[in-house]
Amino acid sequence: MLFMNSTTITKLVKSQIISCSRRTDIPAFLMDWVIDRIQIGYVDVANPFYPSQVSRISLKPEDVKCWMWWSKNFDNWIQLYQNKPEVFNIYKGHCFQFTINSPSELEKNVEISLDDRLKQLKWLIDEFDASAVNYRYDPIIFYKSKNSDKIKNNLNKFEYIIEKVSSLGLNEMIFSFATMYSKVEKRMKARSHIPIIPNFEKKKEILKKLIKICNKNSIVMKACCQPDLLALQGIEQAHCIDGKKIERIIGEPISQVRDTGQRKECSCTKSRDIGGYTGIFRCKHNCDYCYASPAKN
Repeated sequence: MLFMNSTTITKLVKSQIISCSRRTDIPAFLMDWVIDRIQIGYVDVANPFYPSQVSRISLKPEDVKCWMWWSKNFDNWIQLYQNKPEVFNIYKGHCFQFTINSPSELEKNVEISLDDRLKQLKWLIDEFDASAVNYRYDPIIFYKSKNSDKIKNNLNKFEYIIEKVSSLGLNEMIFSFATMYSKVEKRMKARSHIPIIPNFEKKKEILKKLIKICNKNSIVMKACCQPDLLALQGIEQAHCIDGKKIERIIGEPISQVRDTGQRKECSCTKSRDIGGYTGIFRCKHNCDYCYASPAKN
């Protein structure tokens, strides 16, 4: 990545955990870029809110103990791992945040089939163990199409997916209800969708049905950044990047400091994210409810 002369690069930053990435889907679209940066040994990452502030983050294996990979489609990641295992195996650990929702008109650019993604999930579990994989159904969203009173959602395949996830040996799932930031609401309306924000009582009604399905399949529902839901029986707090879990995976100590750079409701262990929102990082999934800055239509 190139930066103008006015950019200020801070001293080299070291992080035991690299997040790749909350901001965009690097495993799906930018694996050549990240492999190139691994071989260089560092990556320059602009502050999303102050682009002139750039951190140079070490990617050397003596500094990085674990990678946390986030994606809706791990096909490219898996192919590269199979073809170039030496690039990945210099690190002690790899963990995965795999989002698999019901196929939806809101995710029309996620072109790979549901069953193919479930096959990817199985491969990751077989290769790295279930403890290294977090399954996400995120976000749960309700909406209407313009000129229609019919309420839609993205839950039509929920039970099927949960049954498959459970059969693969996973025993928890991370979820949230969609947060309607103004930019999200504006984008959805521009695409002829009217978002509906369920009140707490409606969420309880929805979750009662989902908890029943998850309990039947021995899956614990864990809420991400939605503390109001923790009052409900059957809902636990999510720790998407969990330092204690990573310690068990790699067999070495990991700092347990909470990541204060995330939303105040976030319970994740501190990491450094190497993604972005603009330029090459604009996510090609371009989901209607995206919290980031997806590719333009």
